Amino acid sequence: MDPHPASGISDLDDDQYWKGGLLYFNKNDPSIFVEKRFRIGWTLNFANPIGYIVLFGPIIIILLISFFG
Repeated sequence: MDPHPASGISDLDDDQYWKGGLLYFNKNDPSIFVEKRFRIGWTLNFANPIGYIVLFGPIIIILLISFFG
């Protein structure tokens, strides 16, 4: 039974969404950041394309500034 039937929020502890116990992949979860599995910190939802922008955007900006600055 779904613990959050109307909210669309899924259970973060569900094993099918955690790859290797460290990386969270859930296409149905609109969150970019999710609480880590053991509740210490946050991680990205790697199934959300915006998560990759958040991850690689600052790196690309730093590289562009260092090469063209």
